[in-house]
Amino acid sequence: MLASLASILLTYSSTARIDRHALVSRHNVELTRFDDSRPLQVGNGEFAFGMDLTGLQTFVPFNTMSHWGWHSSPLPPGQRLEDFQGQVWDTHGRPVRYPMFDAEHPQLSEWMAANPHRINLGRIGLTLLKKDGRIATASDLQNPKQTLDLWNGIVTSKFEIDGDPVTVTTACHPGVDAIAALIESPLVKQGRLTAFLSCPGNDPLQFANLVGDWSHPGHFDKLPSSNGNRLDLFRKFDNDDYRVSLLCEAGASVASPKSGEAPPLRIVKAEYGAGDKWVDVTEQANKANRDGRLTMRADNTLGPDPAHGFVKALKVWYEIGGKEQVAEARENQELYLDSMPERDRVTIQPSSGSETLSFVCAFSRDAVTKNLPTVETTLSACRQKWPMYWNSGGAIDLSGSTDPRWKELERRIVLSQYLMKVNEAGSFPPQESGLVNNGWYGRFHMEMYWWHAAQWAVWNRWPELDRSLGIYKKLLPGALKLAKSEGYLGARWPKCIGPDLREWPHEIHALLIWQQPHPIFFAELDYRAHPTQATLKKWQPIVEATADFLSSYAFLDPVTQRYVLGPPVFVVSENTDPRTTQNPTFELGYWRFGLRTAQLWRKRMGLAERADWDKVLRGLSPLPEQDGLYVLHEGVKDMWTKWTFEHPALTGVFGMLPGDGVDRETMQRTFDKVASNWDFNHTWGWDFPMLAMCAARLGETDRAIDMLLHKSPGFQFDERGLATGGPFPYFPSNGALLYAVAMMAAGWDGAPHRNAPGFPSGSGWKVRWEGIGRAP
Repeated sequence: MLASLASILLTYSSTARIDRHALVSRHNVELTRFDDSRPLQVGNGEFAFGMDLTGLQTFVPFNTMSHWGWHSSPLPPGQRLEDFQGQVWDTHGRPVRYPMFDAEHPQLSEWMAANPHRINLGRIGLTLLKKDGRIATASDLQNPKQTLDLWNGIVTSKFEIDGDPVTVTTACHPGVDAIAALIESPLVKQGRLTAFLSCPGNDPLQFANLVGDWSHPGHFDKLPSSNGNRLDLFRKFDNDDYRVSLLCEAGASVASPKSGEAPPLRIVKAEYGAGDKWVDVTEQANKANRDGRLTMRADNTLGPDPAHGFVKALKVWYEIGGKEQVAEARENQELYLDSMPERDRVTIQPSSGSETLSFVCAFSRDAVTKNLPTVETTLSACRQKWPMYWNSGGAIDLSGSTDPRWKELERRIVLSQYLMKVNEAGSFPPQESGLVNNGWYGRFHMEMYWWHAAQWAVWNRWPELDRSLGIYKKLLPGALKLAKSEGYLGARWPKCIGPDLREWPHEIHALLIWQQPHPIFFAELDYRAHPTQATLKKWQPIVEATADFLSSYAFLDPVTQRYVLGPPVFVVSENTDPRTTQNPTFELGYWRFGLRTAQLWRKRMGLAERADWDKVLRGLSPLPEQDGLYVLHEGVKDMWTKWTFEHPALTGVFGMLPGDGVDRETMQRTFDKVASNWDFNHTWGWDFPMLAMCAARLGETDRAIDMLLHKSPGFQFDERGLATGGPFPYFPSNGALLYAVAMMAAGWDGAPHRNAPGFPSGSGWKVRWEGIGRAP
């Protein structure tokens, strides 16, 4: 057993240990251009704060989000959750009721899709005044430079307003959901800089870059516990609530939202367009101007497209208190104007004579801790905890390589590790966009949990994984109930859920199956890292229930005497007709892996193998082939002319998975066909690491690297490390990259016995790695 563990953690870096500080720090993020759609973040895995170029949310209301912050709107009048019936579909001659859209209760079905939804907890920003008294806008920032110190998780933002310097230091406490800000500037002493806290109204959109309704801001209520330099706030909407506490330092004080009538907001002119092609939209702007507030979206609903093929903008010239200013929003962004923003804001005012303003703002689902951390203790905690994270688990150093692509690949690896720690080390599985914004109402997709979280295991960062891995224990009672209601044994795991663990009713969610073996894969990763009886006992009920479902879901075809999967079934790519699809390649391979590993699990526990599982495993249909190539599913027509888009999951069975049921030569021909025929402009981000892992197992190491650095717009990483590959940002791209590159460095079961067997040997790549586990 000890020898097995040693082999898992074996490192070929037999020389000096990797200088992890140098490895991480050479990829510090430096930004000098304002971006109104992509934030830089600090966070602790449970809670994250997105900032603009000022180090706070001054000019863009980027999101402050958490794994605990959710809201449910009231149920439709007169309806109850118990009224939901779903749909009945024929399943091999049996009527089965599935959790799909209920045509008899459409409003209830829509409510179940949108609730609960993740919320934006609040906005923390600066109010900056120019020398003439006008409020500064993003265009007034001079000489901006923002630096993320990755090693310590601290951001320093420097800029000037009318030549006066401003320095903002921002950090998130590693153990408390709190943001610390230290602002140093002569503007503070001149009375030209204050800070504010506000929150948006509720707006449960399925996809939202800026979460919440800023055209109708929410408000905080003051709690009686507030005293001295601390202000405790409470926000309640419908049946949900949370707390916010502000701790001001160095004599700073807090002012409640301003009351009274807002001054007039006069629209001077508004235009929409690009270059020299603009249309006048002043009339639309005047119609949208109500009570001193203006909200407009910069898109073609404003009128005919004035500059087809160009990225357009909305410009609004306006006047408040006799002072004219201009505001601008890029295409598909919202423009907000408010003649008296203080009416919805808590204002943090510095003490007179000081050139610094510092405060801590903490958020909590329950009462905030009695003793809030200070700015200094927050910065000190970051300087202690973040280096501990970087020194834990595995590391990969590519700096000795001569291939010119080494630094970009290493940059993606390091920045992905930072972002996963900030966004995806919390108490629930993450959503696709982490804690940056909302996609699919902020829900988490259980089939995607592998791509988010499996990387923690092979990088040997179990504290980060363990926080959410308990989801299967929480889900088990409901999964047992669902399987039984559909006539199966064991546990059927849901597809798309929120913290209430209830499935979002949808055909795809009800019929997708490739998430079903995931718990067995995670259990195996856990045992490989922790080969103890405690690990076996922890996972045994989940492994057993999962295998029971896998075996009972497979249907014995009376004609062929083979066990088949589906119909109805949605394949990984979700692009075929579920009523006729049968025996998808990836799912057949994963079923084999799951049942084989479940039997191995029983053997480890000294239990006899299950004859019913073995019967299905031996009788399961072979992976479907046509003309010597694996195909999407059995009986698919026009495979290589009509179905070469979305996920090429037929390669994942010998890449992400170890290849149960795979013929290597057939897979080689299939990989070649996919590489030459697939539409890589119509794929998702994790497809490229999946293909890289297939290439690595086939010994095609150069092509594995090519896939990890593919030029497709669906697998790119910006300056912050945020990745494309789905609704932006798409964190499965980051997680998949980390799993694939770890596998290519540390190897996999049956890999060639050399250093970094998934990397090219002797062709420009020198790979030093340590502390990484071997993949199955």
